[in-house]
Amino acid sequence: MKNMIEASRQILIAVTVLMAAQLSAQTWTAPVALSTGGQGWEAAAAIDGDGNSLALWDERTTQDQLWSRSKAVGTNWGPATTNVSPALQTTSVFPVVRITTAGFATAVWTDSSGIWTADRPAASSWESPQLLVRGAASPIFVMNSRGDAAVAWIVGGGPRSTTGSVMAVLRRAGGAWTSPQVVASNAHIIADHAGIGDSGDVVVTWETYTAVCRRYGCGTSNYVLHASRQSAGTDAWADSGALMGPDRSAHDARVALDSAGGAILVAVNSAFVYVSSTQGNSGGAWSAFKTALNSQSTILISNLASDDAGQVTLVYESISYPTSQAFAVNGNINGNTWSSPLVLSGSDTSVSQVIFAAAPSGAAVAIWLSSSGTPVIRAATRATAAGSWSAPVSIPGPGNSISPEAAAVESSGNAIAIYSGYDASSVHTEYVTSHQP
Repeated sequence: MKNMIEASRQILIAVTVLMAAQLSAQTWTAPVALSTGGQGWEAAAAIDGDGNSLALWDERTTQDQLWSRSKAVGTNWGPATTNVSPALQTTSVFPVVRITTAGFATAVWTDSSGIWTADRPAASSWESPQLLVRGAASPIFVMNSRGDAAVAWIVGGGPRSTTGSVMAVLRRAGGAWTSPQVVASNAHIIADHAGIGDSGDVVVTWETYTAVCRRYGCGTSNYVLHASRQSAGTDAWADSGALMGPDRSAHDARVALDSAGGAILVAVNSAFVYVSSTQGNSGGAWSAFKTALNSQSTILISNLASDDAGQVTLVYESISYPTSQAFAVNGNINGNTWSSPLVLSGSDTSVSQVIFAAAPSGAAVAIWLSSSGTPVIRAATRATAAGSWSAPVSIPGPGNSISPEAAAVESSGNAIAIYSGYDASSVHTEYVTSHQP
C-alpha cells in the first residue's frame, strides 16, 4: 500500500509539472501572419506601457515599402498599413521602431537616399516620413520612455579616409530633430553603440584606429575607445578621453543608462575579457574597469540594458564548438558589480540569433533559434531585474527555415516576438506572437 501511495504521489507531481509547463507554453499565443500580399523582411517590434503592440517590416510586393500593424491590448492584430514609407530605393532598410510609455512611436530606417524617420502619435496613424540625414547609412537609434531620442552615424572614417566624424541628431520629447552635430572626429573612426536614459542624457561610444593600406587591402590596429556624453539641456559633447587601448582590435563597447543618468559601459579588452566602467548621473570621469564576463568561449553580444534603478543585464550567445547556448549576466551601475553567468537556453545546445529586450521595470524577454533537433523558436521571460528567468518554452507555429527577428516587452511583462519563415507557398512571411505574464 505504501508503495502504491508513493507511486501515486510521484504521478501527481509529474502531472502537475507537465500542466505547469503546458500553461507556461500557452502564455505565448498562436503566431499570426503579419505580412500578406508579398514577402516580409527585417521586422522591428515595440510595446507601450499599456501593452499595446506595434510591428514594422519591409514588405516586398511590386516595390519595397515599410508596412506596419498594431494590436491594442486585449484585441487582435489590425490590418496592415502601407503609408509608413514611400517606395524604398534599396532592399536593405533594417527599420528600428521605439515607443514611449504613453504610446508615441518613432521609426528609423535607411535606403539609398539616406536615413529616414516617421512618427506615429498614440492611438493615431503614421505621419509622413522625413529624410532625416541625406546620404547617411547604418544609423544607431535610441529613444527613452518619454520620447527623447538620438540617431548617430559615421561620415567617412574608413581605412582609406583622410577625414571622418561620428555625427548625431537629437530630439527632445515633443520637439523637433536638431541639425547634425559632430560628436567626434578623426581620420579613422568608428561608432560602437549609443544609450539614452530617461534623464535625456545621451552617451555614444566610439573608437579611433590606425590603418595601413596597400593596393589590395588595408590592415587596422591601435583601436582606442572613447565615450562622449551630451547632458540634457546642452548642445555640447563631453569626450571621456582614451578609456581603453590602443589594442589590436575594436572593443565593441555597449552602453546603458538608468533613469537618473547613471551610465555603464561594457567592452572587450585586449585579453578578450568583457570589462565594465561606470559614470555618475551628471557625467564626469569614468570609473576603473572591473571584470563583467570572463569566458573562454566565443561571445556574441545580443544586448545590454538597464532598468530605471540601474540594474543591468547583458545577454549573449556563447559558442564552444560544437555547442552554443544563451546566457545572461546581471550587474549594477551603483557599485559596478556582476553576477555569475546564468544559462537561459536550458537544454538547448545549438543556439543562435539571440534577441534580448528589457523594460524600464526590469521585465525582460529573450528569444533565440534552437537547432538542437527540429529548428524551433524558443523564449524565456523575467518579471523584474532581480527575478528569475522562466524555463525556455517553444513558440509553435507555421513556417519553414524560421528565424527570430525582433522582440519587445513592457514593464508589466507583456511581450511580443516576431520571427520569419517561408509559408506553404515559399513566401517569406513575418509572424508575431504575444506573451502575457
